[in-house]
Order: sequence, then C-alpha cells, then structure tokens
Amino acid sequence: MPSLPRNHSGTTIQPTRIAPISQTSIASLLYLLTIFVFFEQGLVSPLAFLAGAGLMAGFLVLFFVLFRFRINTRFREPSLTSAQITASVITMLTVSYLDRNAQIVLGPFMLVAFSYGTFRLGSATLAGLAVGSMSAYLAMILTRNFPAGYSDTLRMDLLQWVIVALTLPLMVSVGTQVRKLRAALKTTRRQLQQFEEKAIRDELTGLYNRRHLHTELVAAIARADQQGIPFCLCLIDVDHFKDINDRHGHLVGDVILREFAQVARDSIRDSDVIGRYGGDEFMQILPDTDLKGAVMHAERLRVYAHFLDLQGVLPPHAISLSIGVAQYRPAETVTALIERADTALYRAKERGRNRVEWIDDI
Repeated sequence: MPSLPRNHSGTTIQPTRIAPISQTSIASLLYLLTIFVFFEQGLVSPLAFLAGAGLMAGFLVLFFVLFRFRINTRFREPSLTSAQITASVITMLTVSYLDRNAQIVLGPFMLVAFSYGTFRLGSATLAGLAVGSMSAYLAMILTRNFPAGYSDTLRMDLLQWVIVALTLPLMVSVGTQVRKLRAALKTTRRQLQQFEEKAIRDELTGLYNRRHLHTELVAAIARADQQGIPFCLCLIDVDHFKDINDRHGHLVGDVILREFAQVARDSIRDSDVIGRYGGDEFMQILPDTDLKGAVMHAERLRVYAHFLDLQGVLPPHAISLSIGVAQYRPAETVTALIERADTALYRAKERGRNRVEWIDDI
C-alpha cells in the first residue's frame, strides 16, 4: 500500500489537507490542456499560452508551499478555497485578455472553479467571489474592446458575459442547497449513531446492556469455532448488594454500580467486552484467553473492586465480588456456556463470597 506524503517534521500530510490542492490542480491542468490544444491549432498566441502556463505554475507552487508547511492554518479559511478560486479566475482572465479566442472556454472553466467552492464556502463568501469575478470579467472585456468602441466583437463578448452572469448565481444557489442538505445529513447520521449507542448501553453504568452482551457472545462463539482460539466468560456479582440497597438506599447502590463499572472498564483490553447483565450482576467476555488467564484477570478485578473509592458513601473495603469463570467448549451453545459460568458463580457464593471460582472441564 502506498504511504501518505510526509511533511518536513516527518508527520503525515492528511488527505483532507491536500485534497483542495488536488482538485484545483486537476481543474487548472484541464484548462491549460484546453488552451494548449487551441495553441496547437493556431487559435491562441504563444504569449497567451505561456502566460497562462506561468501563472498556473506559480499559483500551484504557492499553494503547495502554503499547505506543505502548514502556513494555511494561520488563515481564517485554512482550505484557502477562496484564494484558489481567485487564482484560477485571474489566470483565465489574463489568458482571455491576451487572446480573445481563449474566452470561448472562460465561462465553462469559471463555473468549474466555482463548483469547488459550493461545498466549502458560505453563501456570502461565494456571492462576494461571484460579484468580484464577474466585475473583473466585465472590466477585462471593456478594457480589451475600448480602442475599437462598440462592435460586433464587443456585443458577442457581452453576450458571453451575460450567460455566465446568469448561470453562476444559479450554481451558487444549488451548491448552497446541497451544502445544507449535506450538513443536515451529517447531523442526522450523528444523531442516529447516538441513538444506536444508547440502544446498546445500560443507562446507569454506561456499560453494554444484556441484549448487546448476547450479541457479542454469539459473535465470540462464532470466532472461536472458526479460528480455534479460546475465550472465557466471567459472571460477576456484587456481594450483599440487596442488603446495601435496603440499608443505605438505592442512590448508594447506584454509586457502587457506577464506580465498579468505571473500574471494570479501565481494567480490560480493547478486545474485551463487559456489560451489565442484570441488577448487580455483570458479564465479561475475554477473547483469546484461556481459563488460567481469565482467572488471573478475575482475581485482579476482585482486588480492584475491594479497594474501590466509593466517594464517602460507604467505608473502605465495603464491597466485594463473587466471580464465576468458564472457558468456552467447542460447539457449546450460548445457554450452556452461561449456565457453566453461573454454576461457578454460585459456587463462589456458597464458599463465602469475595472469591473467584471456575469450571475446569475443558
């Protein structure tokens, strides 16, 4: 895979920064190619072609340097879209001024130049650029035709100007509507992602809920069967949680669950999955982990919970965990795996709580 270009400090130049240069370069090269074809056919003078090539090369080098050394970030508009459109218009107007035949392609390529701004610039900025460009276009026509006065040539030039002047505002308007639709779509996608996230999260702890845990467990079983790698399931119960709720109130119980959830979240790998299975019971899925590794992890989690900071609502070491661990057996069902982990959890409670038990029947 080809690597991304890097800047002088060795860091990668992101595609979002070089994309505006690429777009402008393509449009500029297409315009220059068109002028070159005209030049080859003897329709455009060497002076006009060389002037266009020189201006285009100079502007491309300028913008490349600005982006390459991140100078563009100092401007209010880091993409420099307005400046690039202005540079394109200046180049095209200069070529058209030096040779009238080049004016044939001025209108279409001016619209192409503005098309890049319709998705990046605000309506006011686009309108200002359009007014400025069309004013410069009109000034170029009048200046070039001034010695000859009113003529058929001037009339044709003005008709071309009118066509562009009528078309450009329409393009700006359509671009503005498209930009608004894209913004609305982006907002809708973000809201949808938030709704989807809420649908799989437990509201109190922020961990995955029971439904999503089942989905993750099914996926873990499928991976284990396909790849032949072990994984383990832990069922975790907060000891005497009902008594704590009855004695200190549900608000204290909520604090305990939230604080434990944070500790559990911080103690797992990125590939691990933990969620609230129900009430004071949690489920943890440990991919690519055998029984020994899962038991060691469960012991660490039990110790972390024992030293949990409960924000002063309970004295230190007030809570403990009972944890049951089971390793997945090939072709085992979800229900069977959960039952074995639950059996280990029940054994931990029977043997005095605050301990880890496991089912060693692989």
